[in-house]
Amino acid sequence: MQFSYQARTSQGDMRSGTVEAVSREAAIDILQRSNFIIIDIHEAAQLPALNKSLASYFRRGVPKKEVVIFSKQISTLFQAKVPLIESLKTMMEQTSNPAFKDALLDIAKSVDAGASLSKALASHKNIFSDFYVSMVRSGEASGKLEEVFNYLAEGLEREYYMGKKIKGAMTYPAFIMAAFGAVMFVMMVWVVPNLTAVLKESGGELPAMTRVVIFVSDAFKVYWWAILLAMAIAGGSFWYWINSKEGKAIWHRVQLRIPGFKGLLEKFYLARFADNLSVLIQGGLPIVQALEITADVIGNSVYRGILLETIEEVKRGNTISSVLRTKKEIPIMVTQMVFVGEESGRLDSTLKSVSTFYQKEVAVAIDSIVTLIEPVMIVLLGVGVAILLVAILMPMYNMAQNF
Repeated sequence: MQFSYQARTSQGDMRSGTVEAVSREAAIDILQRSNFIIIDIHEAAQLPALNKSLASYFRRGVPKKEVVIFSKQISTLFQAKVPLIESLKTMMEQTSNPAFKDALLDIAKSVDAGASLSKALASHKNIFSDFYVSMVRSGEASGKLEEVFNYLAEGLEREYYMGKKIKGAMTYPAFIMAAFGAVMFVMMVWVVPNLTAVLKESGGELPAMTRVVIFVSDAFKVYWWAILLAMAIAGGSFWYWINSKEGKAIWHRVQLRIPGFKGLLEKFYLARFADNLSVLIQGGLPIVQALEITADVIGNSVYRGILLETIEEVKRGNTISSVLRTKKEIPIMVTQMVFVGEESGRLDSTLKSVSTFYQKEVAVAIDSIVTLIEPVMIVLLGVGVAILLVAILMPMYNMAQNF
């Protein structure tokens, strides 16, 4: 059951909100244990079942940025020696995301009931990844929870902004291509038929390119709905395929061979591999567990397969570098850095250097692609316009010349 309450803190500040409990007395007990002086408490109005499910659907999303902010701020609160429960409540009051607020309330209640923070976080896997939970668990075991949250905040922030930059680079060409597709659709369905009607009435021999454009235009005009349906089915089928086990493996391998993007994606995954493994080792996790978690979060089945093979070899007593040097997807520089780190006992710091290097390389590669995209788009649009001009306007010009 959910209860709405109004209360004062021990400092006299007003607080209001909702709390879940099995009864009114249990809700009062939860609030009093949080040092709240209750002014009013009553059962919250319940939404109908359909509205509840719709509300939970629209409130379930928690952006990665929220987790980054949470990690940074809770690290700061730990540095200030604020107790864990109070830190969680402070974060709950500050967040504006309803789904995240609900999750933090549940986590605070679990911790207050005696559960460890890592176990409470693990019950919200849609928000906190296995990587995140494992790091927190290692921080609890080593007594370095403050440092762990600091590592997490820095690592997640780097990955968040790197991913955001890549998505931003892809947004411009996607928008241009979508706009070009919409313009071509309008041209083929409404504009071209009106122009070609004049050419058909002339009875003259039309160029091959003009006949192709007229054929495509007629097909769009009559079967536009079937074409859109086929495109939607093809897109849905492709999406389903790349999310299947076999399709994902093939697609991930194909991604690493796309001209122009091959180098960018390789650098991105190498940066993620080095960064995550570095953070996990710094957090005190055993090397095998750190590799397992890194394999789960790297996001590409090719590199995941390399890491899984590495795990088996490490269990047999071999080194990480001995496996990586046999893989063409891993540059020699990375292998050498890992070898030096293993030999010197400073694998975390050498991986950190690798991560920093490839993050800079990714930033440079993205800037280069963005710079190149604009002229490429202009050329593609120019070619499309030129085809229409040659196919439609030139025959009309020749026809006018004959009169």
